[in-house]
Amino acid sequence: MKLKANFVFETEEAKAIYHSVLPELEDNFSERSQIALKLQKEPQSLVLNVWAEDVVSMRSALNTWFRLLQIAQEVAETTTK
Repeated sequence: MKLKANFVFETEEAKAIYHSVLPELEDNFSERSQIALKLQKEPQSLVLNVWAEDVVSMRSALNTWFRLLQIAQEVAETTTK
């Protein structure tokens, strides 16, 4: 893969978010990109790594995963109130 992007999201809801999007990691969205998501305990955070063959694949993968994580965060916050 030619391109790589790494992001760290610190949130108290990291564990809930991780488990809610875990099934999505099993699906291969594209043959031109790869995704890795890790749960870190200290500080409680998610680490998203994205590899892609080209800019279009990178943009698509990032848009997909940012949206998945955002929705999971919103649901986690709503259900813990």
